[in-house]
Order: sequence, then structure tokens, then C-alpha cells
Amino acid sequence: MKITKNYWLIGFIISVLGSCTSEYNVTADLIITNGKIFTSNENQPWAEAVAIKDGKFIYVGDSTNALRFASDSTTVYNLQENLIIPGLTDGHSHPGYVGVENFGEVEGETKEELLASVKSYMDNHPDEEFPRLCCWPTDMYVDGNQGPQKEILDAIVPDRPIWFESSSAHDFWLNSKALEKVGVNRDTPDPRPGVAIYARDENGELTGWIKEGAGVQHFAVQFGVGKEVHKKTHEARVIETLNILSEYGITTLFDAGNKGYGDTVFPLISRLEKEGKLPVRYEGTYQVFTPDRLRTAIPEIKRYREEYGGKLLQFNTIKIFMDGINENHSVGLLEPYDNDPNYVGNTLLTSDQLRDFLLELHKEKIDLHAHTIGDLTVRTVLDAVEKAKALVEGEFYPRVTIAHLELINEADIPRIQELGITCNFTPWWLGVNHSDVVEESLGEERYSNMYKAKTLFELGTNVSFSSDEWWGGDMLRTYINPYMGMQVGHTRQYPSDWWETEDDGIRAPTDERLTLEQMLTGYTKNGAYQLRKEKNLGTIEVGKLADLVVLDKNLFEVDKYEIMNVAPSAVMMEGRIIHGSF
Repeated sequence: MKITKNYWLIGFIISVLGSCTSEYNVTADLIITNGKIFTSNENQPWAEAVAIKDGKFIYVGDSTNALRFASDSTTVYNLQENLIIPGLTDGHSHPGYVGVENFGEVEGETKEELLASVKSYMDNHPDEEFPRLCCWPTDMYVDGNQGPQKEILDAIVPDRPIWFESSSAHDFWLNSKALEKVGVNRDTPDPRPGVAIYARDENGELTGWIKEGAGVQHFAVQFGVGKEVHKKTHEARVIETLNILSEYGITTLFDAGNKGYGDTVFPLISRLEKEGKLPVRYEGTYQVFTPDRLRTAIPEIKRYREEYGGKLLQFNTIKIFMDGINENHSVGLLEPYDNDPNYVGNTLLTSDQLRDFLLELHKEKIDLHAHTIGDLTVRTVLDAVEKAKALVEGEFYPRVTIAHLELINEADIPRIQELGITCNFTPWWLGVNHSDVVEESLGEERYSNMYKAKTLFELGTNVSFSSDEWWGGDMLRTYINPYMGMQVGHTRQYPSDWWETEDDGIRAPTDERLTLEQMLTGYTKNGAYQLRKEKNLGTIEVGKLADLVVLDKNLFEVDKYEIMNVAPSAVMMEGRIIHGSF
């Protein structure tokens, strides 16, 4: 791609336009002409030129009129019909968490191989007081409501604690010594039955299988980032993740939580901002993963604001894990699991509890972001919002976002739009998974009606998109790539080199494939609205901050299975080029 910088044009432009320039009494710092600009502004969807001054768009339209804002001090770029899009928003991410985990890695294709790897690790690391291992495959040890047993780990290492995380990162396997180490016994109550639990057998004895917040609440206490080498590794990986996001054209993101490590993550982000090294606007949160954290949520997010907040790092939203995942049966469902017919799961809070919390958020002017996988959970949130709104005179303050949305009951789909709730999807999840334990749990009918983002879009719901990546590793660039998200959301297929068959097919329902315009709108305009930034961001529009991305290929012209390979040639934030060049 060749983009020309037209200093020589400026004198000619001024001489030709002559007296016409007198009506344009503002001189631009920068003008971009001859582009194909997708604005995300429904009142002016496309343009070919913009003029920018003091970091804001002062003109959006055609090239001739844009050049009327030129003077001999204006920089002018000719984009030669390259595609330009607004700066992107990642509405649910975890960049601060990348590198927090410090696992001993084990592996095995069978149970026998995996357990042999665990024993080998323990034998080779005799000085580790409380090893934290990763990962056991969920589908290897979970069958309906039955999961791994502590006795299996006890047989390998009876005299040292072992914390063994699942591949889903939503459940954990502990031996007897580990349960003692974290202070959990037969009489320890579940933080929330059905969601955050210490699994028990038919006699009430602990099995060693721990789900969701029941385990997460121990992370920062037992596995703090204390050693200097771990701190440096974490810092390097966070910086790497933020820079990759920025290079992809993400200029704003919502960090959906750090599992109790807020005072590890946010001092780092704050320092990066103070040093001028934070390349994105960063919305932080306080995460509620057990009901008792409701009491501390508002005071803590206020403390975060005071201690760590800045122009780029802000705290305006509280995140709640309203349920877990279908893989480990910690989701709230309206109908029982197919392979566990006596169990429908639960939600972290009742609708009345959430209603009361929403009223507190209304008073404090704080927004809510809720992890919602199951249809009961979605309904619980909708009921809570409806109840809270009925008790408020005038405008209800909190903007409520529900994330992930594997299942929504048909009756609740129109309610989401009516209540003004944002739906945040992670579109790279929308491909076909073969031999999926979720299908086994939900049954074919429910499994074939998941992730109905297009239906919501077409009803006028504010639908936004995200990466939800926290692990890092070799696939980091792939999972946080928004163009990967656009491709999979558009096709409902994974890239062909991920396929498990000759043709994995399209995830049902096939008519839920999103258009590219919808994908871009979700990553731009709708994401900005989710984060209450629509006055300044989300569209290429006069008066808004000049965030934009120049792409090396036109998303609307490349093969739909090559969208993930599109990359920015330049990224601009508030009128300043922060990556690449024009």
C-alpha cells in the first residue's frame, strides 16, 4: 500500500479555492483524503475525507471540501482508496491478567499420562510448598455433575498440597492437603450453592472439585505475585498484550476483571499511564465472584479511582459473575441439563438481591457488567433491571451489559432491547466445536440455538464485541485479534486449519451470521456506548476524538475466510499516529 503525503498540494489548493476558504475559518492540523471511510455513523455511513484539529474531527465528507481546511502548515495525506475504520473497542478483555498465573505445566493425552506428568512435576520440584498445576481437560474428568476426586491426587502425593486448574479455568481440583491449606472442610459453606461450590459426594464429604468463585477467592491469597521474577514476567506480558491490542487498532478496552489481583494489575497500568506508555484507554473494574464481595464492591472501585485513576485509566463499572459455565454445570438454566435432569443450576444473586445492588449503583452513578451464560441467568438480570427501574424516578443511571450469552429464552430477547441492556459477545467463540461437552449437557435443541447476536442486532439492541483473552501464550495474538473475531462472527466457522473434519460446517443457527457492517458497528459505535464514551468515540464524526485505523486490505473486498489476516497499516489515537504510518 502506498499512501502519499501531499505538502505540495496545499499551496495549489489555497490558490484555487481562493475566497471559498474564507467560510472555513478553522485550519486543520491534518487532512486525510481519497479514502474509503466506514464511519459507523448511520447518518453518514461512508466518507472519503476527514480534517482533524487538536485531536478531533472537524470535517467528515468529500476530499474537495476537506481540503478547504488546509493551510501551509497542514499535513495532507492521500489514502488512495484504502479502507479506514474508527478506532476499535474491546468490550470484555483481561490484558492485566496475562502473566498473573504462574503454573507448573503438565500434560497427557490420557488420564494415566496426565497423572504421570503430575507425579513427575511434583518429584522434580520438591521445594515448592504449594504447587499450582495446569491443566486437566474438562471433558476428561467431568461427566454431568460428577467431577475429579481428591483421592486420585492423594494417591500421587499424599503429603503436599496440589492445586490443579482445569483447561476451562472455571474449576479446580485439590487434594486433601490443599483443602486443608486453604481452610476448607466438610462444614465450610458454599459461597453460592449451584454456582460457586465445594463439590461433595452423597455423604456430604468434599470431593476436591471446586467450582467458580469458591476457588477464585483463594487466588490472590495463596498465589500472590510476590517474587520479583514473577512481577517482571507479569509486567512484560501485560505490556506486550496492550501493545498488540493497540497495533490491531484497539484504542479503548474494558478490563472485565482480574480475579482478586486488582492491586497487582492497576498499579502497573497506572504507572504505564504516568510514564506515557499506556497505548489505550483502559476501563478497569472490581470483580464480584462470591456474594460477600458485594459489600466491598462500591468502596473498592472508589478506592481504585482515587489510588490509580487517570485520564486513560478509569473505573466506572462493576463486574459480577452471575453464573459459571455449562462445561462444569455451574450455569443458571430454565430447564435441567440433559445429562443431569435433576439440576437446573443457580445464579450468584437473586433478582431481588441484584435489584437492590442496582439501586446502590444508581445512587453512586456506576455501571454494571454481568457474566451471563444461561437463560435463567439472563432472565434474572432482566428481572432485576426491570424491578430497579420501576423504583427510580426519572432516568435510571446504570448501563447494564450482559456478556457471553450462550442461551437466551425467546421470550426474553425483546426485553433486552426494551430495557436498554447491552449484549457483549466474544465472536471468535462462534465456530463449530466437535464432541462438545456443552452439547452433551444442553441437548441438541438448545445447543443449536446459542449465540443469537444477529437477532439482537436486528431488534435494535446495542451489541458489542470482545476478545475475553487472559491466558496469553502462543495463541495470544490470534485470540485478541479483532479481525479474527470479525471473521468468525461473520462466518460462524473457525479458520480451516482449526477444523477437526474435512468441513466442520457452520455453527447453528446459520442465519445468525453477522454482516461485516454489524461486526464493525459492534466493535466501534456500540462498544463506545457500552462504556459510556459515545459522545467522544465510536464513530468518525465531527466533534469526536480522532481515533481511526487504516487497514492494509479492504474488509469488504477480501475473501471472508481471509478477514483475520487483514492488519492495520496505521493506527491513530486523538489525531496522533501511534502505530505504523500513512
